[in-house]
Amino acid sequence: MALIDKASLLMVPSTYEAGKLYNVLPSGNRAPDSTGENSGYDQTRADFDFDRGSNTAATRVNADGLIEKYRENFLTYSNTFSNAAWNKVRSSVTSGATDPFGGSNAWTFLTDTTADDQHYFTQSISQSGVGTLSIYAKANGYNWLRMRLPSEEAYFDLANGVTGSSTTGISASMTDAGNGWYRCEVAISDMSSNPNIFIHIAEGDGDIIIGGTPSGSDGLFIYAAQLESSMVATDYLDSTSVTGKAGVLIDLPRIDYSSGAGALLLEPSRQQLFQYSEYFGGWNISGTITTNTATSPEGVQNASTFTTSAAGQDIRDNTNVTGTYTFSVFVKRVDVGGVRLRIDAATDANAYFDLSDGSVFSSDGIIDADAIDYGNNWWRVYMTANVTNTQKIQIFTTDGTQSYANGSVYLYGAQLEAGSYVSSYIPNHGESGGVTRAADSCSVTGASDVIGQTEGTIFVEVDWNVKPESGSPVIGILTLNNGANNLQNSILLGIERQSGGTNRVYCFVVNSNVTQAEIFGSAITDGTYKIAFAYKANDFALYVNGSQIGTDTSGSVPALSEVLLGKRYGTDLFNTSDGIKQATLFKERLSNAELAALTA
Repeated sequence: MALIDKASLLMVPSTYEAGKLYNVLPSGNRAPDSTGENSGYDQTRADFDFDRGSNTAATRVNADGLIEKYRENFLTYSNTFSNAAWNKVRSSVTSGATDPFGGSNAWTFLTDTTADDQHYFTQSISQSGVGTLSIYAKANGYNWLRMRLPSEEAYFDLANGVTGSSTTGISASMTDAGNGWYRCEVAISDMSSNPNIFIHIAEGDGDIIIGGTPSGSDGLFIYAAQLESSMVATDYLDSTSVTGKAGVLIDLPRIDYSSGAGALLLEPSRQQLFQYSEYFGGWNISGTITTNTATSPEGVQNASTFTTSAAGQDIRDNTNVTGTYTFSVFVKRVDVGGVRLRIDAATDANAYFDLSDGSVFSSDGIIDADAIDYGNNWWRVYMTANVTNTQKIQIFTTDGTQSYANGSVYLYGAQLEAGSYVSSYIPNHGESGGVTRAADSCSVTGASDVIGQTEGTIFVEVDWNVKPESGSPVIGILTLNNGANNLQNSILLGIERQSGGTNRVYCFVVNSNVTQAEIFGSAITDGTYKIAFAYKANDFALYVNGSQIGTDTSGSVPALSEVLLGKRYGTDLFNTSDGIKQATLFKERLSNAELAALTA
């Protein structure tokens, strides 16, 4: 019999939806038979409930290796321009026109016959921070489109495919969509200055007054409007009476592919303290920032170019903090060798990175510094330091050593967070108080029927990254508990983080608040670990990557009803911060040979 046939619960990160991560064993401990049923097995499905609060700050690395965010089209009826959500002013719209993709979902947008006036439509908004408004448009008697997003505006020449004048805070651009269609977009730094967006038929560049008496039969073709918190327009999301949403939704489990294979990412709550994580034009600048110049690790053109022309030029944020903080930013070389990160404080912290290979050339005043490879020559460089009363948080260009170099690098996704290690990227497009990503929570309650009550085995495969934590908090990767917010009746398989940054596999059994069994592994480094812990009265064993780590021959087993991933109990604050590739329960104590085979 294959080991999988003995399992009572199997979590592999493949079947999920908002609020749920499914046990892929549909019923009991067998796959369905030819009729789709499992006669004789009436155990509950034991699906995991998943929660991440109500915020939209979480990201993941998707199967294409790109950073994926929450996305939302804030406009309602985004391609139903006849709806009352759109106020048509001296203009009309008619459906059924050929759209950019060969369908008949575009709209004819025409002036009326009012002389010497503006002809437009508008929708009210209630957003703030960095935003991008986009729409597909095509000439139809008039050649110019004007878009206004609060107090900023831009003009688009639909006959020649070039942008005209603009007063945008960030950028205006247009992309050829074929057959005379263009996707036109305007990005600004603050959407809160006016409660409306405007789409105009324009007479020419800078001219929204249609001269004379228009015929009423000329205008533009339009399709698919979108307003989003972003530096650039992303893939269109259709909306009706509710906004369109996609990406890492609220309460959607994050299946992360940072290590290649999909793994469930479970992290504690973290706050992004930079007000502008991508819009470096909102930082203090000496040198030059040019926005939307390169494709970022997100896969869209929202990276910025930072150029210096004199020694010591930098970009800086003046956020003031005291404590242990991690500063990170995504960087790609253009024509200089490296970057320097600096926290100017009572005790300065510095780290120099060589962008040819991500190596840390030199550092001082820090706890940790490293670079994570995001492909296509992008590195996420970071450093952690204990700081007091910070004055400036700075980025410099260097020659790859400790010397300044004049030239350029691409930047994307800066982050400042309290903590002794870097966590997944949290976007902030202008919220002055920072943006908080809530903790991930994943558990099954009332699961006594899939937990071995007198004997059993728990198995996990985890992509572990050693954390330089001080102290020795125990991190639960997979914990069986009795529903209480403590460890008085529990079986834990996890990691112990020791002072000095040493991590080791650790498991224990507690019954009625008395430790029954406790086994420690040796120190572990970054990598993927397969870990199994078998339990039975007076018979406990721990295996890691095919080898027996330890045994215990004395102890009893508690009654258990809850399965938790990534933490020890319901209100625990010590989440794993890493990806769980698989979690499995067995209602029997597997043999030592089976444990070795399972973890090999």
